[in-house]
Amino acid sequence: MSDLEEALRRMATDPHAQDAAAERLVRKLESTPLPPQKRPFIWWPAALTENFAPAWPRVAMLAAAGVLGITIGLSNLGARIAADLDL
Repeated sequence: MSDLEEALRRMATDPHAQDAAAERLVRKLESTPLPPQKRPFIWWPAALTENFAPAWPRVAMLAAAGVLGITIGLSNLGARIAADLDL
């Protein structure tokens, strides 16, 4: 009988064996810190958001206003508005 079969047989007979194994695993994970994750240099948006932390609702509103302005400017409505201006 192999070691794996013996361990499986012990776990199947002892209902609390999984709890002990889980406790050992949690203790091991808590005792050793995880290494820091390395980010590639190309990931520059993360660097910008960490340092400047923009207000995303304002950025989204600015982008929506830009899209609306470009749409009006390229449509006939933009030409009518410009023709009504008394410059």
